[in-house]
Amino acid sequence: MSYNRKIIQTNSYIEVYEYEKVIFTQDENTEPKKERKNKRNFDELSTEEQNERLERISKTRKNSRWEVMRLVDTNFDKRTSFLTLTTKENIQDRNQFNLLFDKFIKRLNYKIFNSKKRQLKYLAVLEKEKRGAWHVHLMLFDFPFVPQYDLVKLWGLGGVWINKIDVDSKENRGRYVSKYFEKGIGQELLESYGKKAFYSSRNLKKPEVLKFITFEQTENIIKHNEVLYETEYSGKIFKNGELLENRIKYKKIKID
Repeated sequence: MSYNRKIIQTNSYIEVYEYEKVIFTQDENTEPKKERKNKRNFDELSTEEQNERLERISKTRKNSRWEVMRLVDTNFDKRTSFLTLTTKENIQDRNQFNLLFDKFIKRLNYKIFNSKKRQLKYLAVLEKEKRGAWHVHLMLFDFPFVPQYDLVKLWGLGGVWINKIDVDSKENRGRYVSKYFEKGIGQELLESYGKKAFYSSRNLKKPEVLKFITFEQTENIIKHNEVLYETEYSGKIFKNGELLENRIKYKKIKID
């Protein structure tokens, strides 16, 4: 497959990427995968390797943030709630906390749907407190009212805070996500390198993504009323054995 345009559509906006050079995804121009090495702790890396990892983490963090915002915008509804879970015990083992969180999701799913089949729609990011303990922020979509007492009982490990998400406009959904999720995404990538930056249920609706080749201007592809944001930046493309600069134009367009 090859393309020089990529369009991503959520419920309230369209993103348009225009690439100067055509991108090839499944041929000899695709950059070869590097040989996989045993993962080493950050302190074990050379200065150059540390800088390379930090650069990858920064890029992954940015991509994860955009991915989370798109998922939220695509699934947001009037019954979307925001939930935070903390623990009395100072649980610093990420895997241990993850197992406890997964058990809570199963119990909450069964209480609401009376079924072991996972139907709960959620998106979650783990975050570390100053004391070293993990906690989790969740967005719950199409979520019915559940008394706080029941949520505390289902969690059974500490604090539970839940509230409906009240934003004054569609555009502010992303800001709400950034406020609570961005720190956790960055922390996860740095302290749990190689692990997921965020978690989401498999039943979430995905944004529509189109990739194609065209030499028309964006204005001729999409009719719009308002451009929310636009920029140009430099990307990279691997072609004929070389890593080349690929200029990218980006526009975020509001859907009425």
